Amino acid sequence: MNVANIFSPKASRIIRVLLTHPKHKWSVLGLSKEAKVGYGHTYRTIKTLLKIGLCRRTETNKIIITNPSELLTRWANYHDFTLLNELSAYYYPFKDINDLIDRLSHVNKKDLKYALTLHAGASLVAPYVRPVNVHIYVKRMNIGEFKCLLNLQLTELGGNVFLVVPYDEGVFYNVQNVRGVWVASNVQLYVDLYNYPARGREAAEYLRKRLIGF
Repeated sequence: MNVANIFSPKASRIIRVLLTHPKHKWSVLGLSKEAKVGYGHTYRTIKTLLKIGLCRRTETNKIIITNPSELLTRWANYHDFTLLNELSAYYYPFKDINDLIDRLSHVNKKDLKYALTLHAGASLVAPYVRPVNVHIYVKRMNIGEFKCLLNLQLTELGGNVFLVVPYDEGVFYNVQNVRGVWVASNVQLYVDLYNYPARGREAAEYLRKRLIGF
């Protein structure tokens, strides 16, 4: 049996791992453990990827991606950051993103999981567009703590900081520490930016060229 959608939340965890390590040869069990997805669902996802030619089996029966560029492009076209995630708008009176970066760097001491994404995240790894808004992936149970730690004011209009409850916790896979703050992986940044308005596509392609390389 194949999976109906290789970009569903669980299946996208597997896609994310494959794209993060495009030259790695995986056993199904090893991939399921790395992606934190059940063996059965991992097997069905791989079976689907094999069928459509985006993965192949090696001589030792391991799984390897055959065309990471095609798989990344397909995922980016499917992915819609705004529709998939739950966003709450807040206001913080920062002059530029560095003000909030400084505040966020202290959050690390609180052991709270988060990751910057979209233009704010990309500005720290492959700056292209100067961010006017900040989007932060957080766990739902930690929203209150982030509001207090960052001194955010809830607003319905004119927000410049968005706490984002992700559609799946796979978005935290392979986060990177830059300037003392956590940023989503380059692959996650790319798919988040790709269909995002306000020059998201341009920023995504710049990041892909500079850091992803396929």
